[in-house]
Amino acid sequence: MTSEELAENFGHFIRACRGRILGIGAEQYEDDNGQKFETMPLIELVTYAREEAQDLAVYAAMLDIRLKRLEDALREKGITQ
Repeated sequence: MTSEELAENFGHFIRACRGRILGIGAEQYEDDNGQKFETMPLIELVTYAREEAQDLAVYAAMLDIRLKRLEDALREKGITQ
C-alpha cells in the first residue's frame, strides 16, 4: 500500500466518522442549543468520556480475540504471507 492509498483509506474512515456524527450522533447528542457536550456539567462530561474510553478497551479486547482466531486459522492452513 502506498502512502497515497493509505491516505485514501484514512479518508474513507473519516467520512464514516462524519456520517456517525451527522446520523446517530445528531440523534443522541444534539439538542436545541447545539451539542450536549458543550453545555453538560463538566463532571458529567468526564464520566461520559471515561465510559467511552472503557468501551474502547472492551472493543479492542473483542477485536483481539477475533484476530487471534483468524491468526490461528491462517497458521493452520499454512498461510504465513
